[in-house]
Amino acid sequence: MLSSTRWLSPKLLILLLLLGSFLLAQARVTQPAPAPADLALVGAKIYPDPEATPILDGVVLLRQGKITAVGTAQQVRIPASTPVIDCRGMIMTAGFWNCHVHFIEPKWLGADTIAAPRLSRQLQQMLTRYGFTYAFDLATLDLRNLLRLRARIATGLVPGPTIFSTGEPFTPPAGNPAYIEPLKLAEAGSPEQAAQHVQSQLTAGADAIKMWSASPTGREVVPMPLAIMRAAVAVAHAQQKPVFAHPTNLLGVSLAAQGGVDILTHVAPDDRRVWDAQTVQAMRAANLALIPTLKLFKWELEQAGIPPDKNILLQVGQQQLHVFAQAGGEILFGTDVGYMRDYSPADEYLLMSQAGLSFSQILASLTTAPARRFGRAAQTGKVAKGMSADLVILRRDPATDVRAFADVAYTLHQGKLLYSQAKKE
Repeated sequence: MLSSTRWLSPKLLILLLLLGSFLLAQARVTQPAPAPADLALVGAKIYPDPEATPILDGVVLLRQGKITAVGTAQQVRIPASTPVIDCRGMIMTAGFWNCHVHFIEPKWLGADTIAAPRLSRQLQQMLTRYGFTYAFDLATLDLRNLLRLRARIATGLVPGPTIFSTGEPFTPPAGNPAYIEPLKLAEAGSPEQAAQHVQSQLTAGADAIKMWSASPTGREVVPMPLAIMRAAVAVAHAQQKPVFAHPTNLLGVSLAAQGGVDILTHVAPDDRRVWDAQTVQAMRAANLALIPTLKLFKWELEQAGIPPDKNILLQVGQQQLHVFAQAGGEILFGTDVGYMRDYSPADEYLLMSQAGLSFSQILASLTTAPARRFGRAAQTGKVAKGMSADLVILRRDPATDVRAFADVAYTLHQGKLLYSQAKKE
């Protein structure tokens, strides 16, 4: 039986944790942040991973940013004086990944000079309030600014997720995407130019590379020449860096599979063609992973004043996801948030479910699949002893309503509280 004197009210505990974060944010950046406090999370239903049996009335102990114990209240003894967060009636999973985000809104400019409380709020609004402890930036227009943002988080003085970036992307010759005009992206006109661009981005600090395997210019869809694509992939893979491609249509998917690309940044419904068995087989043989971003298509239709319900573009995208998942293809969760100004991922979960993905498949896309794909499976993706304390506590069970994946009460990353809203806003 737990002693009531060891339980802090959620409001008091959150106040203390957030006050500490605020004071840290005011400190000089040169001062090291303290180690995460010990913590016990008590009473939640825990999904240790997508395939494991849930733990009822669970207890998770955290120490120095790691999970030190996971089990039932009968199995895990809480050390004296350990602060406790009451999670009764809530759901716990590993921290989420959003594998398609952007930091291109003007509010991110000058990331090294934005006041820490404001920067923390911006990260909360876009990512951590929805449980995202890891985010992959899939194209920046200013890599140096993105790296400054990442450095602010790395000090521990600005609470935020771990951010990876593909750096500044490139397109086929004369392949600037219509939807970013009047901005203009780099173009690779030869294998040598592609190799040079990739090396420059990796040297500058990018963690991966992004290209358009087929780019919609507004007049036509311009394919990436296979020799150029392969040259870029060779440079990235020689340094163990993954390669992402925006496919647009069936040709873009085929070129990505042939060219050695690792991850498709979207489904590819622009030509309104559902992927046939041969296409899916080629994707699987190439070990391609897929980031669906279904909500993006819904959002774009709504922005154009087109009702998304029963729209063929969205339907084909869902059908493409369905056949790929049915064939055992690897799905990585992502929304294109930051380009898409509606931050909530709730619609993405619903659209994935409507495409036929189960609760466990969606949870895998958020946790174990990206952790494995990006070489982090030994550190994160599961609620297990020895893993990083990357955790999401939800108010409702997404096994009964997948939109509950977006109903977050607490987000913790490496044992630090990034977001807390125990009561629904």
